[in-house]
Amino acid sequence: MKHTATRRAVLGLLALFFAACGDKPSDTPAPSSGAAPGSKAQGAKAPATEAGQAREEKDARVFHRSLGEPEYLDPNLISESEGGQVCHDTFEGLFQYGPNHKEWLPGVAETMETSPDGLTVTFKLRQNAKWSDGQPVTARDFEYSWKRTLDPKTASRYASFLWVLQGGKEYNESKEGPDRDKLRDAVGVKATDDYTLQVKLVGPIPYFQQLTAFYTMAPVPKHVIDKHGDQWARPENIVSNGPWKVTEWKSQQHIIAVKNEHYWDKDKIPFDKVVFHITQENQPAHNMYLAGQLDYLESKVPESVLPRYLKEKNPELKSSPYLGVYYYYINTAKPPFNDAKVRQALSLAIDKEKIGKFVVKGGQEAATSIVHPKLEELGYKPAKGSEYDPDQARKLLAEAGFPEGKGFPRFQISYNTLEGHKLIAEFIQQEWKNNLGIECDLDNMEWKVLLKKLNAKEYMVSRGAWIGDYLDPMTFLDLWEGPNSNNHTNWDHPEFNRLIADARKEADPNKRFDLLRQAEELFAKELPALPIYFYVKHDMVKPWLKGYQSHLQGIHPSRFFTIAQ
Repeated sequence: MKHTATRRAVLGLLALFFAACGDKPSDTPAPSSGAAPGSKAQGAKAPATEAGQAREEKDARVFHRSLGEPEYLDPNLISESEGGQVCHDTFEGLFQYGPNHKEWLPGVAETMETSPDGLTVTFKLRQNAKWSDGQPVTARDFEYSWKRTLDPKTASRYASFLWVLQGGKEYNESKEGPDRDKLRDAVGVKATDDYTLQVKLVGPIPYFQQLTAFYTMAPVPKHVIDKHGDQWARPENIVSNGPWKVTEWKSQQHIIAVKNEHYWDKDKIPFDKVVFHITQENQPAHNMYLAGQLDYLESKVPESVLPRYLKEKNPELKSSPYLGVYYYYINTAKPPFNDAKVRQALSLAIDKEKIGKFVVKGGQEAATSIVHPKLEELGYKPAKGSEYDPDQARKLLAEAGFPEGKGFPRFQISYNTLEGHKLIAEFIQQEWKNNLGIECDLDNMEWKVLLKKLNAKEYMVSRGAWIGDYLDPMTFLDLWEGPNSNNHTNWDHPEFNRLIADARKEADPNKRFDLLRQAEELFAKELPALPIYFYVKHDMVKPWLKGYQSHLQGIHPSRFFTIAQ
């Protein structure tokens, strides 16, 4: 069928399913500060809050929002939400995210046409799309970018995202040699002219349009990469094609992005500048919000105040379901965690209901398997794992050779610095001691350090999480394929891999869901990771900030906000 990318392209089928409802780099260091913008646009003053707290920023054309420290700003390397938040403002794919999870708006694409068998998708690109240096954005930029992500030399953690392309997996897993160039040429993406992109898929991927809005599938500027190499995404070099362009990145302070005067829809850009204020912990960001220094506090409401805000029904608190799952990675290559009975025992010994009620206190729903329950609205029936059962946990641990925990080696729970992660780790540490008689220590570190440990698989048990990249169960399941670079567990199960590969190619939606459910049931039995809870998103929005809508994927591009004047 043919989809014309009108100004508001709505995925009607998903809109019916989803009634309104309320982590993830190469080893380049974080960029140093680039040249900051030289001038400040003037605008009207924003009003004070109901409590009398004035907005510190006097210019309504400058937007202040919170952020954690990103690892990269290169779309082909980003693999976590912090970098993704900046990328959604500074780069643009064929489609772009709308103000809520029911809409995908036209980006660089003007039309999208799908063949009757669902295997060929043709995009016609707008001819007024430009890079921030004024160069035209063409179909060849997309072909180059997608193949750069798949190139084994790039070492993108999101390369598997493009395994939906014919030949994508084969090229991504290829070895150095004469056949690699042939495999690159065979990948199912080709610019047939400057403004036509033809895509060949391994199967009729029902969520493919959604994928084209994700940051991994944004174009990157070959002419800039050819000039600056792996330094191209530093603030002094970066060229982007979204509404804003990054001009400054000061680690642990801020990222500044200014209006891209070459953006095709520049007259509708609501801000001349977006300032992302970087904090590692939630409390400093919350303090900035209370002081009127932030307009938008995203997912950084401290656990110490959240219960009170919920009880008082604070009008600035915006709580909604969030397509994410919190879990503990298990390094299945390290004894005794290579035994599925040990992993099952660890899961059964945690009273996960208490975490949402008494530990983080945000209303999180206990998770027994990995697919978010909101996706039931698509017609998928998630697998159900085992619930809290300390007696069965002790039985399984004894069968694994550790009765009452005797002889179980001491190990560490690794997590990145954040009060909520610490509280959860302390709770689970105590649960394992009380219910299983095993001892472990807590290993706290910065986010970037934890990412490197996970990628090197140099850990025993680690905090992890996944936010769904698109509205389909596959987003939570292909993560655990053996060769997937985001699978940090060393778990590589041939039957699981086969089920995922078959599901990618299956045209019948019911059969596809059945394959995915079988894969999830296998995950729930093997438990390479221990699901803990499903997320609830808690943001805070100042009264003067307009345009906030709930988004199941938690994506809130700056283009949909305005400051009341």
